[in-house]
Amino acid sequence: MALKTPGRYLDEIRARDLRIFYRGRRFENPVDDPIAAPAARAVADTYAAALEPGTGMAAASPLVGEPVNVSNLLWSSRDDLIARVKWERLIGRRTGRGALRSPGLDAINALAVVTHACDRARGTEYHARLVAFVERIQRDDLAVSGAMTDVRGDRSRRPAAQADPDLFLRVVDRDSKGVVLRGAKAHQTSAIHCHEHVVLPMTCGPGEAAWAIACAVPSDAPGITHIFARQPSDSRRAEDAPLDVGLPAFGGCESLMIFDDVRVPWQRVFLCGETEHTQELVRLFGSFHRFCYGGCKVGIADVVIGAASLIARANGVADSRAIRDKLTEMVQLNETMYACALAAAVEGQPTPAGTVIPDIALCNVTKLNVTRFPFEIARLAADIAGGAMLTLPSQADLEHAELGPLVTKYMTAAPDTPARTRMALFRLLEFLTHGSGAVYFLHESLHGAGAPEAMRIQLRREIPLDPFEAAARALLAE
Repeated sequence: MALKTPGRYLDEIRARDLRIFYRGRRFENPVDDPIAAPAARAVADTYAAALEPGTGMAAASPLVGEPVNVSNLLWSSRDDLIARVKWERLIGRRTGRGALRSPGLDAINALAVVTHACDRARGTEYHARLVAFVERIQRDDLAVSGAMTDVRGDRSRRPAAQADPDLFLRVVDRDSKGVVLRGAKAHQTSAIHCHEHVVLPMTCGPGEAAWAIACAVPSDAPGITHIFARQPSDSRRAEDAPLDVGLPAFGGCESLMIFDDVRVPWQRVFLCGETEHTQELVRLFGSFHRFCYGGCKVGIADVVIGAASLIARANGVADSRAIRDKLTEMVQLNETMYACALAAAVEGQPTPAGTVIPDIALCNVTKLNVTRFPFEIARLAADIAGGAMLTLPSQADLEHAELGPLVTKYMTAAPDTPARTRMALFRLLEFLTHGSGAVYFLHESLHGAGAPEAMRIQLRREIPLDPFEAAARALLAE
């Protein structure tokens, strides 16, 4: 099969028996519930795009001998990395959300390097297991999540020193058939819409072997429960008022994913107790995910910039020099993030595992820019939009027999833009910069794949100051 239609993907997720709760209510399924449906459609778009020519969302895989969805591709060239930045931007622009299968892609590529290294050091058989798993997800075109972040409890304490050892996901039992997992993973982007979860550990040290677990778990495995996260203005999706939502077609979602004694067979285990390999796994996964933000967030910002420009037209000020300067600055900030990600791809290097990975230092430079620039882009967009973006009448008021004509009269600005269109533009920008979309465009830009300090720490490790000092000494006039 290799490439699946979006309809078939949605049917498969719809048919799964998943435990998902939102505000104490269990979803019948995560595809048709109005709160979760936009995120399901965003994942489905990665399937749709792969079937369209010119998107770059399908690529040849040597594992299966046919084109596969790039969301499950092990990178084998710099061209794969460059393409990744471009298709991430494309999906962000198409959906106003992004490619929600990216954490799984980063997980399998990080594991490819680490399992190979562990096998060479320890004589394990993890790499062959991983390759078999990747071959399966490619052939069946499965959506895969990357489950890295533990809830962590008291941040000042290591896993073994926590008041509750389950605050980091851990192995609580093992036998000849496999292992049993208990704990939770936080901030799980669209995990409820995936076929498989690739579980990764945080960095573990001596005495923390129980927490050093990497494995693949089917999304419908017994013992998994999702608590669906609330987002700003999320209840608007259930009000049958798409204009008030702002972006009704697509969206994102996160969940707290709880593992209550989930059994995992050995053939799905890719690391178990080898604590010395966890730091490298975290380094690679985190850096790969930071790398993708230079495409994903750029695509979303394309929509923000476009909405701000259209609002300026709707307000009758598109020709203002001040407005043009703000839009130019927004474009410059956006293209800077994009350029950093492309540079990380161009500077990619081969690994002993036979894969190619982006430049780790430039991945982190990319993400450091992403922690700041979307906020400035959003600020400039709000400056252009003005106060009406957050003080609009509702769709019900616009469509009311008595109030509608008044809303239309007073919400019209430039005569060539209908009041409804102007209001839709305001709502779209509100959604992306203050509503549910701000979760992933702004706060995720800050904390996704690690807080800014994590990037600075990694950058200090990757680029020591010695060469710079040597260059300065060589030019001293003494």
